[in-house]
Amino acid sequence: VLALGSNQGDRVGLFRDAFAKLRRDLGFELHAHSSLYETAPAYVEDQGKFLNAACVGSFPDDVARDPLALLDGLKAIEAALGRDFGTRRYGPRPMDLDVIFHGQGSHSCDRLTVPHARYAERPFVLAPLADLTGAATAATTSDATTEGLLEARRIWDGTDGEVTAMESGDIARVIPMRDRLWSWGRETMVMGILNVTPDSFSDGGAYDGGVDVAVRHAREMVAAGATIIDVGGQSTRPGATRVSGEVESSRVIPVIRALAQAFSEREDVYISVDTFYGAVASAAADAGADIINDVSGGAWDPAMLPTVARLEKPLPYVVMHVRGDPNSMQSAKNTTYDGHICDEVGDGLLATARRCVEYGIEPWRLWIDPGIGFAKTGRANIELLRDLPRVRSRLAPLGGALMNAPMLVGASRKRFLGEISGRSEASERDAASVAALVAAVRGGADVVRVHNVALSADAARVADALWR
Repeated sequence: VLALGSNQGDRVGLFRDAFAKLRRDLGFELHAHSSLYETAPAYVEDQGKFLNAACVGSFPDDVARDPLALLDGLKAIEAALGRDFGTRRYGPRPMDLDVIFHGQGSHSCDRLTVPHARYAERPFVLAPLADLTGAATAATTSDATTEGLLEARRIWDGTDGEVTAMESGDIARVIPMRDRLWSWGRETMVMGILNVTPDSFSDGGAYDGGVDVAVRHAREMVAAGATIIDVGGQSTRPGATRVSGEVESSRVIPVIRALAQAFSEREDVYISVDTFYGAVASAAADAGADIINDVSGGAWDPAMLPTVARLEKPLPYVVMHVRGDPNSMQSAKNTTYDGHICDEVGDGLLATARRCVEYGIEPWRLWIDPGIGFAKTGRANIELLRDLPRVRSRLAPLGGALMNAPMLVGASRKRFLGEISGRSEASERDAASVAALVAAVRGGADVVRVHNVALSADAARVADALWR
């Protein structure tokens, strides 16, 4: 179990480089990763805030058997990332890598003490370690590391650590967004849908009349309370005909570029691209998109996951649960679940997230979406909305980076709401959509994807007042 910390330079970039070097130079295989935490400096307070995390994984035998060989490898990575070992203790550093627990058990010499001698007194270490409890209970760790992680969790819970640290402002759970760190959970973010396509199920053709029309509608949504504009260039409704990446790109890239310009002075407005094509995701990132929203979870284009992993900026990547594609997702085969729908959706998201990690996407870049309306019956959609925390609980084996990840829920105007309310026209389902939104927020949704922003923003504020 390793702890990572940085408070110099491009902290997020250094974390990405450290993750890549652990894999490439030391053969590290990641099992679980905590959320990223921005923390106040400890011991020496006249320095910048730290970015902290912890992870658990395995190394090849020649490294794993010898804690000192592991230490030497970690020090080499620190040096390669610019650490000056002659600076003051507890002072600023571009990268700090510590061994907290080791599968061999305890170790003590003048160079290394395992378990780490001071981890129990450091909230900036305990918070990430507590995120890894799921990896321990899922039996993906050795006896020694399992015992250590469970003890760290007991210490953290015993001090009421999360509540105290979060409320004091000394620790904040964060995700990189644009050129800053974004902390979520205090209020629901409203994602306004901007379809620049002629055949979307609800508003097809309404906003594909050119860039100016799309930008005008985006401004209206932001004025009504949207903080994310999700730009899509093709329909993924059941039965939709797939268009090529070139066609989709010609629709969305000019709009994204114009939106990036239109909202360049707004730090509270983000742009998302709704695509399952790797090439479109890459072009959108270059044009100014802040988030990649992929309804396929990387399953419909083999280029998507390696493309996201290689992006120069670590854009958040939304992975959604789905089976099949628009032509097959609502088949009996794909809508039949052997166990509880929440468990199977959670397990499916966990498997997708592990694929993302295998391609080199850092777990702390992931958002999750249970895929309301995708490969689900109307009853299954209701069960999901009723028990979203159960979906989250299945994500614990990969650690807090996934289990605590922002959850996006998009139920707006979908067919099952029409079946319940008796509204055959999608545009008449806004009241039903608001009801589903409130249920989603109650279940832990952090972002709601909607058509009617004004009504949804009001509903989200009330739901936040009730439960956040």
